[in-house]
Amino acid sequence: MNALRIGKPDLKLAAIVSAAVIVAIILATSSAYASPANFDMMAKPSEAVKSLDVLETKIVSVDNSSITVIGEDDEEISLLAKGKWIIISDEIIPKTRWIDAMSYVKESEAVVMATITRGNETHYICLGLKQGEIMMFRPILLKIYAAGHKHTKTYMGPRGELVDKGKNYMILEKDGRRVIASTRGKWIKAGGGEVTWSDVADEFHVGDTVRLFCHNILAMRKEFSDVFGIDGFIWGYSGAIIDLTSGTALSRA
Repeated sequence: MNALRIGKPDLKLAAIVSAAVIVAIILATSSAYASPANFDMMAKPSEAVKSLDVLETKIVSVDNSSITVIGEDDEEISLLAKGKWIIISDEIIPKTRWIDAMSYVKESEAVVMATITRGNETHYICLGLKQGEIMMFRPILLKIYAAGHKHTKTYMGPRGELVDKGKNYMILEKDGRRVIASTRGKWIKAGGGEVTWSDVADEFHVGDTVRLFCHNILAMRKEFSDVFGIDGFIWGYSGAIIDLTSGTALSRA
């Protein structure tokens, strides 16, 4: 198995979102197009995170507190997994306890992100994993790998090509960057009354150009997108979701 040492995050380059922003992300996931260099820098990452590893490995067992993986020298390593997780499968499942999240993890190949913390004891902790179409990560991973957060009281209007969609999200792509946009909640469809995303998702087709009117954009660093294939998150709609190809338009109810 191959392990890639990422090392200690660059304290000068890592941009960290506030606790309130992280809560918002957990409740409604999002995406980003603007250049991270234009975003305001915030607090520094936690000094408790000393190093991060990305392991292309095999999960050999899963229990209600940890996962066990094969390390670089074919040794078995137990990684603590207790805590809250964000799961992205056919839907976004926020604030999920490990006891529930573990059912999504199989004993097979995976890409695992882990850290070693040292205090009175050494702890091996799983921070994220990707296994097939399943992506899972702890909220702190967003803090570590946030490139920047942009918020406006009016709205921003990013647009992109629809490349995938789930039960409560869509994935858009622009200039090679993929972003997740939340579609949770109730909407007013132009000419159709109040709807939910499940009522109208079939009217948004892969390849369509979609424009969003949103309040929040969170851009992620390359280290995050290299593992999860996601460059950012969008949430908080003030105006609408408009499919510029089909003409379907939704406004927040």
